[in-house]
Amino acid sequence: MPAELPLLRLSGAGFVLPGPDGRACTDLDTFWRVVRDGVSCLSPYSHPELPLRIAGTVEGWDPERELPLSERQIRRSSRAGLLATGAVHRALEQAGLTAADLDPERTALVACSLQFAFPETERYYRLAHAEGVAALGMEYWLNGTPPSVIGTVASGLRLPCQTLSVAGSCNVALRTLHLVQQMFRCGDIDRAVVVGVDTTVDPVFVAGTSHTGRSGYRASSLSDDPSDVRPHDEVQTGNATGEGALAVVLENPATTGDRPGLLHRAHLRTSRSNGPSTVATGPPANVVGDVLATLASAGRGPGDLAFVNDYADGNRFVEDHLCQALAGVREAAGYGGELLLTNQEAVFGHVAGTGGLVKLLGSLLMLRHGRIAPSANTLKPYAGLPGEPVLAGGLATGGDSALVLASGAGGDATSMVIEYEGGDLP
Repeated sequence: MPAELPLLRLSGAGFVLPGPDGRACTDLDTFWRVVRDGVSCLSPYSHPELPLRIAGTVEGWDPERELPLSERQIRRSSRAGLLATGAVHRALEQAGLTAADLDPERTALVACSLQFAFPETERYYRLAHAEGVAALGMEYWLNGTPPSVIGTVASGLRLPCQTLSVAGSCNVALRTLHLVQQMFRCGDIDRAVVVGVDTTVDPVFVAGTSHTGRSGYRASSLSDDPSDVRPHDEVQTGNATGEGALAVVLENPATTGDRPGLLHRAHLRTSRSNGPSTVATGPPANVVGDVLATLASAGRGPGDLAFVNDYADGNRFVEDHLCQALAGVREAAGYGGELLLTNQEAVFGHVAGTGGLVKLLGSLLMLRHGRIAPSANTLKPYAGLPGEPVLAGGLATGGDSALVLASGAGGDATSMVIEYEGGDLP
């Protein structure tokens, strides 16, 4: 018999995300304000060989000022490692925890990302071309491998707990939350610090997002106007890639004492639908099955959901995939009522490592405050949508549950029904 679904508490959150007015988003108040108001934090992007013009970049964030690390540690770390360290440092601070408070046997430090420190390789190739491969020395080991990111966080902040690095596509953050929940469910841990991070603004990654294939598909918008990234809109020009880090502290309230935090249960399911290539996503029947399974686990139906926080990203292919998935859920559940949609892709950009954590925290805050945030930048809802995007200004809600969806390139998908059970962040 499966173990009972655990009640969890989100007791701290830390951010190094794109922010408004050219400044990084590093605090909870700013995060909630830009999510609640649907403020786009996208900014200009420029590379002489690429057509991309906007991205979700972290501006005005100085690691020497923000991090408790030496100049040498900062100089030898990757940007992904520094962003992740900043987010974890802030999350522990908000949770009122120090390294000494973390039980090494009962705490997990988990990082998730699409490509971790891959952007560092551009520097390696320049160095190898100029001075030879031997000149690289320990560079790749120190700051280029995926585990070097979590190593930077743990070593820099002197955290004694076990670590885990999870790589995946655009559902990687929700998939990681699914794995962490299993650790709680099995009784392996009492506390987890989960950090999502990506720096997907390097030219190799952007070459792919700005490439137009023979089918006409292109992931990213080539507009220079941030308001042109429009999930759920009749006019769609593509998504906006980006960078950033977000960390959350999750706890078992039964074993970690009476502390502030957002109490919730999460019903999760992960699956895959193979398409014709390694990056193509197959039909959405798997998402339909996942959603029905998570609703059944929660003992709820589509009509019980306050809103759906979904995976539309501003390009038509993904939007149509979501439309088919939601239509399939409606048909299978025999539901013809209201489905309200919210979306933060135009707020922070399309960043795999942070995307699912933005959805988790943003959705819990919406339920906490009784306010559904708008689908940012949506002006005229897409006629094919089997749901109603929340428009500028947002909507009040008295609901206590939401459906959160993520589906990535290649067909990996994770669905989550979250049930808010009270509490607030300090």
